[in-house]
Amino acid sequence: MEGRDRLLLGLQYVLGRIAIVITAPLCFLFVRLMGYRIRDIRRIRSEVKRMYRAYDGPWIVCPNHLTMIDSLVVSYGMLSLADHILHFRRILWNLPERKNFQRNPFLALLCYLVKCLPVDRGGSREELQRLLEKCGRVLDWEQSLLVFPEGGRSRTARINQENFSYGVGRFLDEKSGCRVMLVYLRGDGQERYGTMPRFGERFTMTAEVFDPGVVDAGGLRRQREYARRIIERLAGMEGEYFAGRW
Repeated sequence: MEGRDRLLLGLQYVLGRIAIVITAPLCFLFVRLMGYRIRDIRRIRSEVKRMYRAYDGPWIVCPNHLTMIDSLVVSYGMLSLADHILHFRRILWNLPERKNFQRNPFLALLCYLVKCLPVDRGGSREELQRLLEKCGRVLDWEQSLLVFPEGGRSRTARINQENFSYGVGRFLDEKSGCRVMLVYLRGDGQERYGTMPRFGERFTMTAEVFDPGVVDAGGLRRQREYARRIIERLAGMEGEYFAGRW
């Protein structure tokens, strides 16, 4: 990773840390104004806090993906407002698609300050490599990274076990000290993917530590197998969600 990129990434973290007293309340206010609620949120936050206390190193958090603000709702469910402000290091770095926010200067600034590393889909190999190096640097700082293992919003509104990204497998392959946390989040009215959850949506959220185990293969095969195991368990969590509804 080039020195300039390291410097800019460090600057982004410092500015985000300073601005969190403004950005976190803004994000929480948005969630409240939209009427979003998460069942048993205190219990979930307590469980997540217990996970962080059990392992203070880097985490890769892998949720399912249905809307463009899933990462915001996941962060809201994992950490209280006080924890966002007092424990900025625990806030997840995110990988949103640049075109989803770059046209709005306010939104672009907000994403920058809340630890977003933009993704340019269809970009050059050099741009992708720079992004991967930034993600690796974040994990070297023993901070946490949110990665959607499906690679994008599910068009079927269910976990797709056939077509998924290998990205999370690459991080696990290259960063052996990472722990994995799986998160399944779904609103009562979410029957299909979309841009935003409906107003007043009530969510069910579950989080668990996942051990991907040992993979004997190497290279891309190992990365794919790590990703497959994560997707398989997320699909299992989805099955448990629907089984609990009926």
